[in-house]
Amino acid sequence: MGLDFPPLIWAAIGVAIFVAGLSQGAMGFGFPAISTPVLALMMDIKTAVLLNLLPNMTVNIISVIQGGNWRASLGVHWPVAVYALIGSFIGASVLIVAPQEPLRLLLAAIILVYLYQKKIALLNWAALMRRPRMAQASFGLTGGFFSGAVNNSLPPLLIYFMLLGVEATIMTQMLNLCFLGGKLVQAATLAGAGELSLRAAAANVPLTLVALAGMAAGRRIQRYLSVETYQKLLRKILFAVALLLVWQGARFFVR
Repeated sequence: MGLDFPPLIWAAIGVAIFVAGLSQGAMGFGFPAISTPVLALMMDIKTAVLLNLLPNMTVNIISVIQGGNWRASLGVHWPVAVYALIGSFIGASVLIVAPQEPLRLLLAAIILVYLYQKKIALLNWAALMRRPRMAQASFGLTGGFFSGAVNNSLPPLLIYFMLLGVEATIMTQMLNLCFLGGKLVQAATLAGAGELSLRAAAANVPLTLVALAGMAAGRRIQRYLSVETYQKLLRKILFAVALLLVWQGARFFVR
């Protein structure tokens, strides 16, 4: 892993982290869904994940602490969070050994799932949802795997909670809890494998401050923000990023 980026790339990294924090502050979740794929356009997936560790965990801790009514969320949905931890360990283990270009395709795929999650949720999931424990395991493990491998557990977990029809507050709280747990497991797995260098850890500190600044700005503009307009713009940006990741990853198979 190299961190010898020119100043312009570091500036672009800072902008990506700030915008991701802005989204987290305005909507309550979504930090890694923005920061990781944008950073992955400029570097390998593993480095993008490592630079996101502390910023990601920090914004998730804040979002979890600010939530409430834990009895209605964790008391009912805790198995999903446990399965997400297991899936995150598996995903982080894959991140350590897998070639980077296929991981780009995996990241692009999960972005596309995120963009079309509402249509995917309309598929017939009745057989799975009639088995609550199997549904918790399936969505939790899948979300955790994507969290550990490419830093994005949002689509599977969103689909699961949409199918359950839980209220927005509980959904946001559980999403952030799963994200936080996944990041802790991911960080421990990467550190245990010797992938987390002191230099990468040090680079996380200023990026965390940038993320917090973005989060604070997101909370301030929340009342003035048209969520629908913001989401439309975000979807277009993420779709373009997914196409670029597909182009980058496809070179592994055609060279």
